[in-house]
Amino acid sequence: MRQFLQRIGIKLLVFFLLGMAFVLSLSQSVRITVSWWRGELNTGPWEWLWIGLLPVWLFVYFRYYSILRPGCRACLPPDDRSMPRHDNPGERNEPAHDDR
Repeated sequence: MRQFLQRIGIKLLVFFLLGMAFVLSLSQSVRITVSWWRGELNTGPWEWLWIGLLPVWLFVYFRYYSILRPGCRACLPPDDRSMPRHDNPGERNEPAHDDR
């Protein structure tokens, strides 16, 4: 059991570090690209690398992390219909009318 928890802990740490590296790389690319766009930056090879990586980081973000990704179900209602709704859509608030 202890080895299992250690493996899970290591996986979580690796995923956290990779996520932080991704966020820092994306923010660095955005910062350098905006500086270049405004004309505040003399671009060397490293700056061109960050500018060139910006579309890659944006693709990764929109493909895997954004709510705009394919198959995202974040905005859809839940599939489980066994829970009763709070607004009682089946009940009518009006009194029943008899047509005799």
